[in-house]
Amino acid sequence: MSTTTQRSRGLYSAVALAVTLSLSACTKTRSTTPPDSEPSPAPVAKPVAAAEANPEPVAVEPAVAYPEPPPPSQAKPFNFPAASSFTLPNKLVVYVVENHEVPVVAVQLAIRAGSMDREHVAEFTAAMLGEGTRSRTKANLDAAIEFVGGTLWAGSDVHTTFVSARVLAPDIKLALTLMADEVMNPVFPEEALAKLKEQAKTSIAFNKSQPEQLASALFGMVAYPEGHPYGRAIPTDAQIDAIALADIRQFHETFYRSSNAFLIVAGDITPKQAEPLVKRAFGGWKPADDGALPPNPLNQFKAYEVPRELVIHLVDRPGSTQSEIIVGNLSIARSHADWAKLQVANTILGDNASGRLFTDIREKKGLTYGIYSEVSPGQAPGTFAITTRTRTKTTGEMLAAIFGHIKQVRTTVPTQSEFDGVLKQMVGSFPLEIETADQIAGRLRESMVYDLPQSYWRDYRDQLASVSPADVKAVAQKYIHPVPHVVVVGRADKVEPQLAKVFPKAKIVKYDANLAKLK
Repeated sequence: MSTTTQRSRGLYSAVALAVTLSLSACTKTRSTTPPDSEPSPAPVAKPVAAAEANPEPVAVEPAVAYPEPPPPSQAKPFNFPAASSFTLPNKLVVYVVENHEVPVVAVQLAIRAGSMDREHVAEFTAAMLGEGTRSRTKANLDAAIEFVGGTLWAGSDVHTTFVSARVLAPDIKLALTLMADEVMNPVFPEEALAKLKEQAKTSIAFNKSQPEQLASALFGMVAYPEGHPYGRAIPTDAQIDAIALADIRQFHETFYRSSNAFLIVAGDITPKQAEPLVKRAFGGWKPADDGALPPNPLNQFKAYEVPRELVIHLVDRPGSTQSEIIVGNLSIARSHADWAKLQVANTILGDNASGRLFTDIREKKGLTYGIYSEVSPGQAPGTFAITTRTRTKTTGEMLAAIFGHIKQVRTTVPTQSEFDGVLKQMVGSFPLEIETADQIAGRLRESMVYDLPQSYWRDYRDQLASVSPADVKAVAQKYIHPVPHVVVVGRADKVEPQLAKVFPKAKIVKYDANLAKLK
């Protein structure tokens, strides 16, 4: 309809309204006229505008037909960047990975010592590196790296302590200088340790209030032999308070040695540029004396047992409205030859929202908001675990569904279409995981920590591509056990009857919120 027509219609409507109001007023006046008065005139028919008599047709938007997305293309050729290496006279091994796409350099210094060597002491030592050195205060360290827009931080995990930096290429000399100063010359102020201990105790108290943290801690305790670094109990406040500054200094003196570390420099830098800078920064770092380094604490654990009977470990939390669940078992070490095959099997089962667990138990059955499976890496055997949570009243139903999927992945070969979709996704997404200098350095560090072959990441996609549907069933039968460990955190009075009904032959062991066994 044209603008003129719209305006005419609006004008006509206004006139018609005025006429109607006028007639209405006249009608009210005539209603008071005596009966013998002149009769009212017949009503006049309302004229109809041409646009109203013959309205223009309203255009209907045609339905949009969206084409099906194209099938995944073949994986494009990709080569993981080769690493050059050199070793300083003090036995510090240095790896340089060139990536000149952006003018950024990432540096990771890894020390072969972590919480497995001394729980909490390793974390505290790493956290205190940035609290000042003999020549720089904490404020000086922070100001220096922030001035060039870089980052510098330290941390510790189970196997390693690491100091990482990320700067623009022209500032790599500064980053290496600050890193070396923190590692070689920390002062470890007493007040910083006191603050860390209070933070640790607060964190422990919080973790004890979280069902997922309780379930995770208990799962490690029941899956691994007693005292194993991968399965330690939640520490107490007394254990935290017992850590002294002398423990921090001894840990640093023992493990922070050039011969017990390796350095990765990745990004917009060449080996020729890196070598003199690294020598200048770390050349004075002292190596450990022969035989001075303690043995790997994992070495004392020679045998690992798997459950022979189904035991359900139930943590009683009377106030819970849902149950936290972990079902799993010990699997394989990260360096195992079957790792890639097990990763494919795990992805099919439940590594992401496209896995069987999520699409069935979440989408179809509606028993949870999320359910996933994971294979955790380790120098010693890691774990395979399915984690989820569900309403208290559906705990038994959830566990029955999980056991059904464990049986399925162990006893049936996946369809070719399911297998192909998962494999293409894994192969195709890998290049996205190593785009930045930080990602490349992280992958290289992983290969060093878990003693993987130097060609591991260059061959990774070929390893995945060599897996077959039959391999999925074979590794599931080996490493996903039909009698797993089961951990449930929730209301014992509501959950226990369900467990007894679904698993009448299972043994149930109950714990309190501190993970102490109940009689």
